[in-house]
Amino acid sequence: MPEYDVNYRENVVATLKHENPSYLPRGEIFFTRTFLNVIFPEFIDDYIEQLASAASLLDLSVVGVDLNDEWSRSLLSQGKYSRLKKYFTVGYINGPVLRSIERLGFKQAMLGIKKDRGTVFRITSDILDDIQDVCSLAKKNEMSGILLPDDIAGNNGLYFSFEDFGTAILPLYKQIASEIKGNDLFAFFHSDGDTHLIIEPLIKAGFDCIHPVDSQAGLDLYELKYIHKNMISFMGHIDIMTWDDERINQEINKAEKSFNEGGLIIGSTCGLSMKTVSKKLGALYPRLHKWSRGV
Repeated sequence: MPEYDVNYRENVVATLKHENPSYLPRGEIFFTRTFLNVIFPEFIDDYIEQLASAASLLDLSVVGVDLNDEWSRSLLSQGKYSRLKKYFTVGYINGPVLRSIERLGFKQAMLGIKKDRGTVFRITSDILDDIQDVCSLAKKNEMSGILLPDDIAGNNGLYFSFEDFGTAILPLYKQIASEIKGNDLFAFFHSDGDTHLIIEPLIKAGFDCIHPVDSQAGLDLYELKYIHKNMISFMGHIDIMTWDDERINQEINKAEKSFNEGGLIIGSTCGLSMKTVSKKLGALYPRLHKWSRGV
């Protein structure tokens, strides 16, 4: 990371508030354990040190932390994630649609949303208590945000109607965002696919940032910036699965010029795994070139 007279967290806060950050921050939410173990084998028994090492190696300001399993919750309860406090740390916990899919299967979950709009709330009635507990502990761990991963769209749009979204899903999102913001944390939302229809409702619900801006689904970062102005920030944008090195470098340079007033945390759209390292991840993070060459 370039040496600026501002810390990582302050710069990301300025980015999210559209208050002229000192530089365009980089961030990643999703790190597979295999990626961390291969790149940082010396810390194979220390997940938090692996994340800190990844942030240092890749010049990241934003680091995602998986809070979905009992082991990671145990670390959270012990305050262990405060070791990452120099970074803008974002804990993530699965949203109501993902939980419904996990418990019912994809087909039954979608049918439930379409035919019985109370399905999601009944199936995931524990989510609000869960969010409340996580937010309280996140503050004690000096985290900065909570992200709600809830893949509700594909390349052709939402998996259900916009009306079903508004009735069955959005009320829960509003309560979740309210809980996150009530704990003085930034609220992030993740879904792959074409999510352009729900960006305005997410803004009204209280979310601060949307990840990942899926270009393969037709989303255009600069069009979204024009439409929504400084009402929301975005994270991701770089499609390392399909763009070549030249396109990636062009997009990084363009983003640095276009988002000098804030509104973007640049990073990959798909997260860090050994699969993405073998693609074009080295163009986004040059220090990973030796792994992408198989060394």
